[in-house]
Amino acid sequence: MQTLVREAIQNILDASQAESGPSISIRLRTLDAEQKRILRERVFAERPDSSASDAINLSLAKSTLRVLEFSDFGTEGLSGPTSADAAHEGQESLNFINFLRNVGSVHGSSNSGGTYGYGKSSLYSISSCATIIVDSQTQHEGNDTRRFMACHLGVEFDAGEGRNRRRFTGRHWWGATEGLDYIEPLVNEDARNIAAALGMAERDKKQKGTSILILDPSFSDDEWSLAGSHIIEAVLWNFWPRMVETTPANRRLRVSVEVDGLPLDVPDPEYFPPLDLFSSALNKIRQESEDVKSIWCERPKKLLGHLVTQRGMRADRVGVALLDNSIVPKQANHIALMRPFGLVVKYLEGSALPDPRFEWAGVFVCSDDSEVEQAFSTAEPPAHDDWIPENLPKGNRKTYVNVALRNLRDIARPSTSITSNLTTAAGEKTGSLAATATKLGVFLGEVSSKGPGKKKREFSGGSAKELQRVTQPRFEGLTLNAQGNPIARFAAELHNDGKDSGLHLIAEPYLVADGGPINSADLPESYVLRIEKITLGELLSSEYCSSLHVAEKEGSLVIYTSTLPNAAVGLKLHLKPGGPV
Repeated sequence: MQTLVREAIQNILDASQAESGPSISIRLRTLDAEQKRILRERVFAERPDSSASDAINLSLAKSTLRVLEFSDFGTEGLSGPTSADAAHEGQESLNFINFLRNVGSVHGSSNSGGTYGYGKSSLYSISSCATIIVDSQTQHEGNDTRRFMACHLGVEFDAGEGRNRRRFTGRHWWGATEGLDYIEPLVNEDARNIAAALGMAERDKKQKGTSILILDPSFSDDEWSLAGSHIIEAVLWNFWPRMVETTPANRRLRVSVEVDGLPLDVPDPEYFPPLDLFSSALNKIRQESEDVKSIWCERPKKLLGHLVTQRGMRADRVGVALLDNSIVPKQANHIALMRPFGLVVKYLEGSALPDPRFEWAGVFVCSDDSEVEQAFSTAEPPAHDDWIPENLPKGNRKTYVNVALRNLRDIARPSTSITSNLTTAAGEKTGSLAATATKLGVFLGEVSSKGPGKKKREFSGGSAKELQRVTQPRFEGLTLNAQGNPIARFAAELHNDGKDSGLHLIAEPYLVADGGPINSADLPESYVLRIEKITLGELLSSEYCSSLHVAEKEGSLVIYTSTLPNAAVGLKLHLKPGGPV
């Protein structure tokens, strides 16, 4: 599933054309009786005398026949000529040929994911009968055209008798045959009608893109019930850099997932721990923050890329991160490695913080210098999920990858562990500094938007994205109030669709001891924290009031809270529809 999602979406990103960025619909659905009849009697009416027919027959005979469908919008679709032997003079791309005719064709564009071959094979391999059905709205020779074709990727076989016995490649196509010596795609109205009959994604001539229907994916009933969640997990873990709010509009990726008509929630990375920490680190690289560390090669002198590490309190995992055997770590201690185009190549695991209530995340983006970017690209295996210097010949490019990885490992896994005890000059061992570092770290590191003490968000497959939300509070320092007492200043961003005139922001400060929150009910009154004030532009809360009536307004929030000597404070923010009780 990981490989399928990575490769399918990467091919879509490489073909993106829309100014608003591509959108992807992933649907798992069960075909009805009429759709199965269409497959048997129209799409696969003629089947070859080979193992392909046996596999397809088994699938078509199932009482419950399921499909997995990837549909993209805002791409160029499978454009270009349809015949693999057509002369190509460079005027049009060869998307159709490279995807449906040839195997292992290399993408020619800079900053792309790699080759078509590996991604294509993952589509076929998850099908029990190694068969896909493709519907694409595109252009050819300046004209809008719709194309529909089915394809099976099988093993070589011999067929025929005597001297007519021949060797076949094992690849089979279904489409238009009348008056033709070979299979061509159905086009225009014929393609549109049969795609609609199979329930494939609707699109008009302006909605260019491709739908790929994987026939009879090899999931058990139990796997089917969780397949949508695992797809969301794979999308978030691999493509969050293209989904965060700071991604330019023309590169922003939007993904929806649906299982048998039920839409599932695909959370924003900023609100999905620990991707909130990774997102914050990437945003600092994009904003050229002072926290950005440059990774250099000294000989030859070359900038290899930029790194930011972000530390925060370990937040409760939510949604798909709660799945058994989830790929999302329970405590993040990783650097996400990526090239400039925004796909996470791999996560470099480092040393975990000694206090499990805290975690850290880093992002390294290699330089977009053509020589450097090409070095990292060439170092990737076909699955694009690693950087392997041994893939490169001896020379500068191999040096670049080796040096970058060595420096990143040294940062992620420092040789002197902070978990070890210290030895005094007299040779006596002291206690671990973990507790002290934890207390200081509350002020030095950002707190996750779903940090300790906040009620765990229930994951609902059918819930819509929140249209009102507030970002994680950022500690910005200490100042003095009118009485000369130190108070903590926090900042956050409020996003509001303006549909609730009674909307209130609720701020809850809490005291932190050894890195964890303390229930205020357990403290004497002199230790209870209070909100000094909340501001949103010209809006100002009442004195010592923990709520602010924001109504339809949005923008930058500033929250001041009291502090205690020799103690750390944290802050939780949430929105109350219709006003506080």
